[in-house]
Amino acid sequence: MKHSSIPSAQILVQTCKALEISRVVISPGSRNAPLIIGFTQDPYFSCYSIVDERSAGFFALGMARETGSPVLLICTSGTALLNYYPAMAEASYSEIPLIVVSADRPSYKVDIGDGQTIRQKGIYSLHCDVNEELEQDLAHGAAEFHKCQGIPMPSLEVLEELQAEINQRNEKCTLDALQFGKQNRAPVHINIPFEEPLYDKVESLSFTPQINSSNLPTEEDPINLETFLSNWEEADRKMILIGQANESLLTSDICGQLALDPSVLVFTETTSNTHHPSFFPSIDSIIAPLEKLADKEEYFSALQPDI
Repeated sequence: MKHSSIPSAQILVQTCKALEISRVVISPGSRNAPLIIGFTQDPYFSCYSIVDERSAGFFALGMARETGSPVLLICTSGTALLNYYPAMAEASYSEIPLIVVSADRPSYKVDIGDGQTIRQKGIYSLHCDVNEELEQDLAHGAAEFHKCQGIPMPSLEVLEELQAEINQRNEKCTLDALQFGKQNRAPVHINIPFEEPLYDKVESLSFTPQINSSNLPTEEDPINLETFLSNWEEADRKMILIGQANESLLTSDICGQLALDPSVLVFTETTSNTHHPSFFPSIDSIIAPLEKLADKEEYFSALQPDI
């Protein structure tokens, strides 16, 4: 099996594999070639190629929502990742683990007029709690970097030592970001600068993830429903509000039981995927007229449920 020769690409691919993140939506490009090579060459991953970035974003969003598991969304540098923004905003408000990984130019090529180059770091920061940028690899493209900077090349031994330190920091950064998205069902952005050449492959990995049970997330404690159940049984007036949800949230039997209970009112939003003749759909259209009444506080007080 072939791998990208670039260490940071290997780190991302192998960390995703270790965390059992297997679905990858790819927007074809050039700068993200190291990631495309890494994911498509490994049969563990299910890869989907969608040229239009906006469409790719919502395709990945729907997949993440349906499965409840993180989905990777990969694009090239420049304005490509801006087309993912609508999906990222939706993921933020809907608590969907969408992981955007954007390829970038090296930092010294930003703000000098290089083609397809924008300021990508933190571009989703208003709608994304985790925005990470990996460090530039030194073991790859070092000659080009030092030539552009006009500084002498360090020895091979020094380069290897520095690269090992970079690998360690990039691994931690990648692991923390992916675990956050997985645990919190939240969108995450990882930006990775790649220097040319982008298409080189190697037979063996130069990186193996150092992940053990101590740094993997633990299962959350089960919710204690005894107190809630006691309050529910004691309440005479119960109100259920169902927002955006999957079709499997409530079975037809459960909906039927709720509909037959005279102490229960069920209100649903359009995106709830929950339907029953006794339920009240379109919450906003019911509440909005009441808010315009002069004595709205009396109405809302009279409608106040016990639970």
